[in-house]
Amino acid sequence: MNNEKTPVFKRVIALLGVVLLVGMYIVLLIQGLTGSAETFNTFIMCAAATVAIPIAIWLILWAYSAITGTRTIASADPYGKNDVSSKDVDASEKTDNKISTVIFDIGGVLVDFCWDDFLRNKGFDEAMVQRIGDASVRTSDWDEFDRGVLDTKGIIDGFVKNDPEIEDEIRKGFDDLSGLLKKRERTIPWIKALKKAGYRVLVLSNFSKQALEANPFMNEFLDEVDGGILSYRDKVIKPDPAIYKLIMERYDLKPEECVFIDDMQRNIDAAKNVGMNGIVFSDYDQVDRELAELGVVYEI
Repeated sequence: MNNEKTPVFKRVIALLGVVLLVGMYIVLLIQGLTGSAETFNTFIMCAAATVAIPIAIWLILWAYSAITGTRTIASADPYGKNDVSSKDVDASEKTDNKISTVIFDIGGVLVDFCWDDFLRNKGFDEAMVQRIGDASVRTSDWDEFDRGVLDTKGIIDGFVKNDPEIEDEIRKGFDDLSGLLKKRERTIPWIKALKKAGYRVLVLSNFSKQALEANPFMNEFLDEVDGGILSYRDKVIKPDPAIYKLIMERYDLKPEECVFIDDMQRNIDAAKNVGMNGIVFSDYDQVDRELAELGVVYEI
């Protein structure tokens, strides 16, 4: 609701116009009742004034609008807000976000990457779990796993080279990757809510073929998204700028209209370097809040 008062001069002009018209019609009425010979001429003047006075008022307001920039009933967009300088606009009203696409990392955002529990469930004690982790998921060899350039044997051979003394444990640990990932119940409702609100939803993740095939529940949400890139298919991984450029080219995206959500700061930094908006995932409330700040509104 617009609570601004109409400027005094506008009210005065309108009042004068009304008084003039009413006065002329009162004179016409009196002349008609008294049978004055001027009745006809007065009638013609009243008819002309009924058209001319509103036009005159409109022209005065139009001139005022053109000179001051203030919208009036005579403006081209009379019901819009009056233009104001940027310094008079509250920061919350300046936001001109046009986010059209939400891009998700997978591990740590849409699913739990629970490699430590995965190894514990295979019977290893905590010391061995951490040692296997140091030889595998915490090394650059894991990146090659996600890049998809080596088969399973080649990947595990690489892990073994990092700590030959625990070869048997490493091979046992990674002979079956079922359980390496854990489903998050919010994932599918989250994707559906964003799509219902009109956003395109994509994934952009460092991900191996072996992990995908061993955890078929992944397809439940991958079938819901509008596409994306899994690193093993294109042999490129985050934070290489090439993977961000690839998804933009493949899906004809404008980086400023995208927001990328990942649990690693370096991957978000790389996304921002190519012009995307980015959010480092910590928890759902934090991400919901930061998405709202970008103008991404949805309801789960």
